[in-house]
This record gives sequence, C-alpha cells and structure tokens, in this order.
Amino acid sequence: MITTRIAVIAGEPRAHVELAVGALAPRLISRDALRAHVAVTAAGMVLLGGDHVHIEIDVGPGCTLEIEDVGGTVAYRGTRSSWNLDVRIGTGGTLLWHGLPFVVTDGADVERRSSLTLESDARAVIRETLVLGRHRERGGRLISTLAVCDSGGPVLLERLDADGTAPEPGVLGGNRVIDAVTAVGFRPPTRPTDLEFDQPGAMARYLSDHTHGSPLDPVWDAWIAHAHERIRTRDPERSRVDATR
Repeated sequence: MITTRIAVIAGEPRAHVELAVGALAPRLISRDALRAHVAVTAAGMVLLGGDHVHIEIDVGPGCTLEIEDVGGTVAYRGTRSSWNLDVRIGTGGTLLWHGLPFVVTDGADVERRSSLTLESDARAVIRETLVLGRHRERGGRLISTLAVCDSGGPVLLERLDADGTAPEPGVLGGNRVIDAVTAVGFRPPTRPTDLEFDQPGAMARYLSDHTHGSPLDPVWDAWIAHAHERIRTRDPERSRVDATR
C-alpha cells in the first residue's frame, strides 16, 4: 500500500508543500507563505475490491490547506476495501476540504475511517457525501467512522454501519445519500437543525435518496467564510497584504 501524502509548512516567500502520489494524485494549484490549495484525483481505478487506500494530511502551524476533490470516488463490487484518512493540524492551522460523492456500488464492501487530530487553535471544515449505489442500485455495505480529537481529548466519535440491501430504521431508513458538513475547532453559525458539539464545532446533515438538491451548499459557504474570518482576525498583517493583491 502506497500512501498519498499532503503536507504544508510555512515558508517565505512561499510555503513548502510536500505531495506524494498513492492511490490518489495530489496536484498543487496555488500557494503563498502560509496557504496552499491542492487538488486530488484518483491515480487509477479506485476503489476496486481488495484495495486499501491510505491518505496522510499534515497542516503545519499557522498554515491553511484547502483541498479540492476532483471526480469523487466509486467503490466497486468485490472483497472488502478500505479508505483510511489520517489528518494532523498544527497549532493555529486550518484544513478546508470539500469532498465529492463517495459511492458504494452494489456488491461493494467498504470500511472508511477518518481520523483528525487538532492542536491548539486549529480548525477544520470538511464536507463529505456518502452514497449507497449508483442510479437504480441499492448499494453495498459501508462502515464509516469519524474520530476528531484535540488537546483536551475526543471532540467527535461517530460510526455508521449501513447496507443498501438491508436498510435499517434509525440509520438511513429508505435514504441512500448522507451529506454532511462538519466544522471543528470553532463555533460556526448554525441552524436549529444542526448538531452543536460540547467542544467548539458543529455538524449539518441531510439525508436523501438522491445527490442533487442538498440544502448544505449555503452551510458550507457560511462555515468556511467564518473560518476564513478567524484566519484574518488572527493575522491582520497578512490580511492587509492579501487585500492589496
């Protein structure tokens, strides 16, 4: 298994960005002294049965990393495959990742694990859309876990176990799409239906039987704008520089 790695460390005049191709191929779009914008796409057919994908994300202190997903991911029929994401965000760092749909086709068996570790004053906004089946499919089995920890301990621990051939009330029911925006490390503006965590953070979630028509686009926009505002407040000198570009 070859690990896909994306790391950013502050530097002058531009941040140092480390990109390693694994099952995913990261490509640098832009950067400045403290920020990097990276696109990721599949380096080949992903996920085939038996594939094991490992992704490492390392955001250095005070840095902002924006990841743009290109093409989404489709898990195909076969033996169990896995998708493991390990993220570390250094002190004062920010991760913004808008993921495209992760589709689990008929006959697929996928375990998806995401782990985020945040140091002091770090934050993240992540959007993920999980889909059971393509058009006219019911979808295979998906086990998805999300664990977020900061210096004080666990912030969010969540596990979803769903099977398109055996829908369960209280899990997804008759829905096959779960769209979610998660913010951690700060208090975003929330709606009455959103879940606020005990520690700074919140989650907005939408269940449906199709991928279009989700009401979470404005939530994503508002939450990343709030994260950007905190970055500008923390570093007013860089804000003045950015404003002159």
